[in-house]
Amino acid sequence: MNKNITFLAFLFGVFALSSCGKTTTINTNMELTGKWELQSIVQNSDTIKKPVLAKGQMPVSLHFKEKGELEGTSSTNILTGFYETAQQNTIQMGGGGTERAETQWGNLFVNAIPNVNLYDLKMNKLVLYYENNNQLIFSRVQ
Repeated sequence: MNKNITFLAFLFGVFALSSCGKTTTINTNMELTGKWELQSIVQNSDTIKKPVLAKGQMPVSLHFKEKGELEGTSSTNILTGFYETAQQNTIQMGGGGTERAETQWGNLFVNAIPNVNLYDLKMNKLVLYYENNNQLIFSRVQ
């Protein structure tokens, strides 16, 4: 429970800091919009592949909408938030959700998202970079 409160406080803090004292213009990349499903995670040069879903689990995904809106699913929960892109493929993401009954795969995703700062988009593949070149690798769903 404390971890959930700390995580949500962090995400809302990031949102508050990024919007205090300035007018934010949401800049979205039209090629980025759409739904993306997490296929693998690269951490410290180790690749962790998407596990087989158990009954009742959802695929880990992000849905980038126009106007900077972001929706996602972890293995067992729904997330909502925002995103903003800028020059040189920088990206800032924030939002919230619960971490109830989360799987190890879902926890890896949820813990990485607040640290994402760069993205790379090629054909139907999206790579989100975080913490020293670690990667979340997605494929386009729609």
